[in-house]
Formats: sequence, structure tokens, C-alpha cells
Amino acid sequence: MSSTNKSPRHPAVSAGARPSRSHLSASRRRFFDCGLFLLLLTLSFPAALATPSEPDSVPATDRLAMRNGDWLDGKLQSIDRQHGLLWSLADASAPIEFKFDAVSQVFFHTPPPPAQPDTGANFPCKVFLAGGDILEGSLAACDPSTLSLQTWYAGLLKIPRASLRSVYFPPNTPDAFTAFGSEGWTQGSNPAMFANDPGQWTFRDGAVYAAKSASLARDLKMPTTADLQFDLAWTGDLTLSVALYTDSLQPLLLRDKDTAPDFAAFYSMRFLNMGVEMTRIKKGEPIASLSQVMVTAFTQTNRAHIELRIRQKTATLAFSVDGQNLTTWTDPNGFVGAGSGIRFVHNGGGLIKISDLRVTPWDGVSEDGAAGPAGNGQAVILTNANLLNGPIEKIADGKVTLKGGRSEVPLAQVRRLIFGHASTETVPVEEGLTRALFPRGGSLAFHLESWSPEGLDIRSPAFGSARFNPNAFIRLTFPTNASPVTAPRTP
Repeated sequence: MSSTNKSPRHPAVSAGARPSRSHLSASRRRFFDCGLFLLLLTLSFPAALATPSEPDSVPATDRLAMRNGDWLDGKLQSIDRQHGLLWSLADASAPIEFKFDAVSQVFFHTPPPPAQPDTGANFPCKVFLAGGDILEGSLAACDPSTLSLQTWYAGLLKIPRASLRSVYFPPNTPDAFTAFGSEGWTQGSNPAMFANDPGQWTFRDGAVYAAKSASLARDLKMPTTADLQFDLAWTGDLTLSVALYTDSLQPLLLRDKDTAPDFAAFYSMRFLNMGVEMTRIKKGEPIASLSQVMVTAFTQTNRAHIELRIRQKTATLAFSVDGQNLTTWTDPNGFVGAGSGIRFVHNGGGLIKISDLRVTPWDGVSEDGAAGPAGNGQAVILTNANLLNGPIEKIADGKVTLKGGRSEVPLAQVRRLIFGHASTETVPVEEGLTRALFPRGGSLAFHLESWSPEGLDIRSPAFGSARFNPNAFIRLTFPTNASPVTAPRTP
């Protein structure tokens, strides 16, 4: 951005803009106050917001997180090497320039990524790099030196094989449930739960909204091994409970559960302002917490992508936020969920939006698990869990070939490609890297050259220079003690 714009400079924000302090430091709030925590979980409260005239009133703004714990809602205008980060505010007459040592993160309000084309030549996958980066795309080819990944956000990326750790191909299984629509859902009607003032979830454009205490349930026929995902956005306090594998379509006041009509045991995933707790709910038994987990992202933004991978055989529930695995809950008593439904209960206190709900059968295979050859060997793991050891020579025409042509396997039968771990040493650990987070998980570390609405120019230690669609990421995290744009340019 040219200096002729005369954007004010300040290590935090221009005094002339006078933005309000939008967020108190997380250190001033407590998550593990068990008394308050349990009270919020078991009781319903009056809503803090009136029902909006339009249900989609969750603000569609970007968010700038400062290193002092404050944040500002607005819009990122640019990032460049000379002037740092330029940010616009609704109450400022001109964009404001920030120094990098004052800025921690940028959270983007971005549209969902486009779907991969459904063609026979399309092999959607996740590529795990030796340095910890994760990229999504469609595998185009692989020769002895380079893997080619076709992406919607950066075109064709050519990744040196020395930078690869593994490639995961998700199972091609139909979703058990993919979209919201009013048909088939049951609105809650428990007067005791909602203090005689039950709210309603509003359906609109594939999403549901609630601005006061309300319940919504449906029997989704959830598989015994399932991948549950949805996008969550909110204003005000976050007080949402999600009942999993329930047989009841009506909400339950937990303090009265033992005198309530009969219900089968289920799990409750409870969201609050600073974290999530998983509990086991069973009639005639005390409510059992499988543990709480703090979610830092909830204190920094008002939207998140939630994923839960459930495996009844092992009684495990793996919980992720924005693609980052935070914990895996294990029920020591074995899996008790006896139903196959789901129930969303908004306990009041703010507006909640849930969208892009998907329930998919899961084959239980970890995307980047440890299963594979010992040491640093290469291997192919098939969809039937069989293992083929040996160097991977090439991938072309929808087939993977092991060295010497002794084995040739269709990619449609491959779950994971393992390229070994010795390559980790070939990727230098560099300082001053910005880390970007993709909407559906995965992240990428790079030297940030520039950002504008037209494109994000980066230099990756793994694959060099590239230009990304700025809508590819939901978050940028800047390095702690170094400018993200001071690395030497690639010649």
C-alpha cells in the first residue's frame, strides 16, 4: 500500500480511530470453575439477545488479534514488506497500519472452499509434509523427484519428494447426512427446560439459527464409526449442548434426569466460552465427565469448524477444532450411547448458527497414523488394510507403481502412501514463519511476501514460491519474535 494513503501508524492502533476494546484478555476469565461450569451445563437461561429480524446476523467480519489479548473486528486490506498490516474499521475514516510486533493473528470470515470435481481422474487427498504442513488437493502425478498436487487455491503445486511424509486418500463413502432442512427435525417442547418460554431454531439456506433457549433433534441413524462435522458461529455467550447417540428427540433437564421418562444412555458435548466438556449421561447413574478441554480459539474468534470422530468399538471420541486435534475422549466403561440420533440444545445467552452439518461413516483409519513399515521405509496401505512394502517409484494414470514395477495398484484401492520419515531432516527449521490454517483442517508455514484481496504471495521452505487464493485460509498466525515478511526473497 502506498504511503500516499497516509494511513495512521501505531504499535497497536491509531489514537484517532478510537476503536472500542472488543475483547478482554482470556486470563481474566476462568474456564475450570467447576461450580459455575456445571450450573451452566445443567440449567437453561434467558437469552441475552432478542430474536433478530434476520436469522443470519452473526457478523461477517474479519478479526485482528493483538499480542496484548485485545481484538478488533474489521477487514484486512493488505500486508506488505514496507508498511506492515493495513486494517479497516467501521468507525475509522481511513485504514490503520499496524506494526507486526503488535499483531498476533488474523481470523478471516471466508466462504467455504469449492467442492472437488467429481471425475474418474480426481483423487482427493491430504498431503502431509515432513515439516508438519498439511495440504489438501487432488493428486495429479508423482515421479522419483516430485509430487504434483492440483489445488483450487494455488493451482498446481510441485512438491519435492524429500519434503513428503505421507499422503492420505479419504474413503469414498456417501454421507449419512449432509444438509439442514426443516423436514425430519423435532423442535423441543420441554416447558421445565425452557422456563415455559421455549424458543425455535430457524432454518435458512442450509443452516439453523437460535437466539434464545431452544432444542432441535433428529434421528440421523449415526453409524457405529462416524465422522461428525459442522460449522459453528455465535454472538454473545457460547452455551450449546450436543447430545450424541441419543434415542430421545426432546431435551432433558439433567438435574431431573432420574425422574424423567425413560431414555437410553447418551453422550453430551457441551460448549462454553472457553472450552468443551464430554459427559456420559445415563439414567440411575451420576453424570460422568470424560474430561474438559480448553479451546483457545473460542476466546479469539466467534466461529469454528467442529469435527468429532467416534469409534464405538474402542469407546473413543476424537475432538478437533479448525482441523487441530485437541483431545481424544475415552469412556473407561465402554461406549454407552444406545441411540442413533443427535440433539442440539441452545441454553440461551446469545445467537448461535450451525451450518454444513455432515455425518459420514468412517473406516477408523488415522489420516497420518503410525501404521506402516518400521524405520524410514516406504509403503502403500490399501483400503483393505493390507500393506505393500517397498520404494514408491511413480504415480501416473491413476496407478501407483513400486520400484522395479513389481507391484502396480490402482489409486482407488489405496488409503495411504508412506514416503518415510528420514526426509524430515531435509526441511530446515526457519525462523520468522507465518502459519496459515485451512477451513477443513491442515496448515501451512511460510515466509509471507505480501497479502491483498487478489492473492497471497508466499515462500514455503518445502516447495518454494507460490500464490494462494486469499480465501484459502481462515487464520494467519504471525511469528512471535520476528517480522513475517523480512525473510530474503527467493532469487
